[in-house]
Amino acid sequence: MIAELTATACMDVFSEPIVFDGKPTRGIVATELVELGGYEQVVEKRVVVSVLVAEVPEIRKGTPVEIRGKTYRVDQPLTGKDDTDVIAKVLLR
Repeated sequence: MIAELTATACMDVFSEPIVFDGKPTRGIVATELVELGGYEQVVEKRVVVSVLVAEVPEIRKGTPVEIRGKTYRVDQPLTGKDDTDVIAKVLLR
């Protein structure tokens, strides 16, 4: 309950309009340095968006996300300290 209230308050203050899989919603958009795994670790500057799980369709690889007139695709969800049942941080390509 507290996580949901906190996440909603953050969205109210910091979010901007986005379109997630054809559905208008809101998200907190950022550009971050992300460490990508593989044979060799690589650090890339990538766009990420945090969304309220209850406000978006299922998050899956390849889902289109329109931000500021540009269309990205979901690459993978990012794990972290957030309560993933309430808010999800998604790495875009």
